[in-house]
Amino acid sequence: MTDTAKLLDVAREELSSLWHDLDEARRRAYHNQWSMGCDSLVERIKALTQLVGHTPWDEVQIPLLENGIYQRVHAELGIEAPVDMGRVAELRAYLDQQAVAS
Repeated sequence: MTDTAKLLDVAREELSSLWHDLDEARRRAYHNQWSMGCDSLVERIKALTQLVGHTPWDEVQIPLLENGIYQRVHAELGIEAPVDMGRVAELRAYLDQQAVAS
């Protein structure tokens, strides 16, 4: 693997981690809404996305998809990042069912 390929892999992993961090930051924000920390993470997500492309939706936390945050970030960049919202709803139903069962 070339150094460039390694660098791209690291950048993609970091981008995926930033989406996770954004989900965490939203949950820690007042009333689970938004914070300046969220804004900072979105700017970092946008910068890396422009370099390495979008993170596939199925690697992003469900609340970020349900609330349209993932879609909005990509729309602002002019990058197509389609989301299968039917599948997202199925995953949400499954997770809700698991939470009730435990």
